[in-house]
Amino acid sequence: WDHHRLVKENLQIKFSELNEALGSLVTELKAQNRFDDVTIVVASEFARTITPNSGGGSDHAWGGHYFMIGGNVKGGKVYGKYPDNITPDGALNLGRGRILPTTSWDCIWNSVCQWMGVDEESELDVCLPNRGNAAGVDGNGFTGLFGQDDLFESASRRQLDVDMDVDADRRGASLRGQRN
Repeated sequence: WDHHRLVKENLQIKFSELNEALGSLVTELKAQNRFDDVTIVVASEFARTITPNSGGGSDHAWGGHYFMIGGNVKGGKVYGKYPDNITPDGALNLGRGRILPTTSWDCIWNSVCQWMGVDEESELDVCLPNRGNAAGVDGNGFTGLFGQDDLFESASRRQLDVDMDVDADRRGASLRGQRN
């Protein structure tokens, strides 16, 4: 949704389409008794400026939004830190309404990887090679890595009855079997 023009009008249409599609998907997952086994993460590869451009749209920026849906997701919460000051003088405002994010993509995906069964630090580093650089520490204003207990109700998803055949050099995998 690269709305450089007419962002308000276009977003209303796109949000309605997204809401309808996700509603249908959730309904089907529940009908198949799979909603607790699935986590849907919706994200943008880039964000938009908080100030409009001359075409009534917005331009590319850094700070983005993500949301998660799933039967096992701890819902109804907002994570991360909203900037204290979004004026041009704010510490996180990089100019022209581009806000430096305080919660990285890796913070969210760290918890999803753990929930999917990736629990060794070395394996998490392979899945998220930048997670060590992305995590905040106490006092620096940036969010630390979320663990599965932060974003999920239970420790891990229900295991599937699947045989996994991974080739020796770990370049690929094939799945065989049935879900329980």
